[in-house]
Amino acid sequence: MATGTSDSPKQPIDTYTRLAHLLHTPPADREALLNRVYEELLTRESRAYAAGWSDALTEARRVTHHGRP
Repeated sequence: MATGTSDSPKQPIDTYTRLAHLLHTPPADREALLNRVYEELLTRESRAYAAGWSDALTEARRVTHHGRP
């Protein structure tokens, strides 16, 4: 999702807000900033991947449960 909204207390309300926070918080150095942004992107990518699988499994169960091919 483009805004990254979630009910999870660990995830910020808005992806852009989180990215802005990372970019405006002074890092120790440029490499530290890049590492923090990269870690955030990996975390979000992993959550999105897991959510996609969860959605796909839910849909497959729904279709199977209702007797559709």
